[in-house]
Amino acid sequence: MLAHPEVGVAADRPLLVADDIHRHFEGLHAVDGVSIEVPPGQITGLIGPNGAGKSTFLAVVAGTLPVTAGTIVFDGVDITPAPAYRRARRGLVRTFQLPSEFARLTVLENLLVAAPDNRGDSLVGALLGKRYWIEDERRYIKDARALLERFGMSAKESDYAGNMSGGQKRLIEIMRALMLKPRLLLLDEPMSGVHPKIVLEIQRYLQELRAEGLTILMVEHELHMVERLCDSVIVMAQGKVIGSGTMSSLRKQREIVDAYLVG
Repeated sequence: MLAHPEVGVAADRPLLVADDIHRHFEGLHAVDGVSIEVPPGQITGLIGPNGAGKSTFLAVVAGTLPVTAGTIVFDGVDITPAPAYRRARRGLVRTFQLPSEFARLTVLENLLVAAPDNRGDSLVGALLGKRYWIEDERRYIKDARALLERFGMSAKESDYAGNMSGGQKRLIEIMRALMLKPRLLLLDEPMSGVHPKIVLEIQRYLQELRAEGLTILMVEHELHMVERLCDSVIVMAQGKVIGSGTMSSLRKQREIVDAYLVG
């Protein structure tokens, strides 16, 4: 299994609890008192109109933006003051709205960049030489190639990531996140700018990962995909949560329909 098992997480306890989260930018309340819970082993959708604060909220949860106020608890531990890299080490890993591949590295190298705790990455490891870190490198290459095979990109491992299509770059980003063996994967519009064929592939991969126990919080504009994938959905507008539930139940709520689901 590629994803982290949910060790220590009770089935009836949320994996992530964000309580009264605020993020202000010079008077702009981009996130204004958002509270959500993300249950383990499910895909939770986060939707809303442009400017609702979804991506900002995801960045705050990941630690790439600090909170103005509020608390974030991950697997029972308050991680509010923790920087992004410490959250990633705990298994809280994100992707970005715009592709963030290393264009001048190969596809395989893009995955290896994310490999955690490689002894060769330290000054001491470099000084001690290849014998000290070669087993780490072999293990991570094996893990990366397993991901490439699973995502149908083995033939591309030596190609430069900058030459890949938009959809392939999305796959690279997801695979790179999986190299960290996340327990909660934060996806920011994974279907954006992707060819419909690869959209269906991403849907299948995410369903498989959920079946293996991976928890996912996903910002997405493609509502039909949200309806297919997400066990529950949270709706944001103007920095606030205005509703939650299944897509079918949300479509029956007038305030949400007026704010976002018209048409």
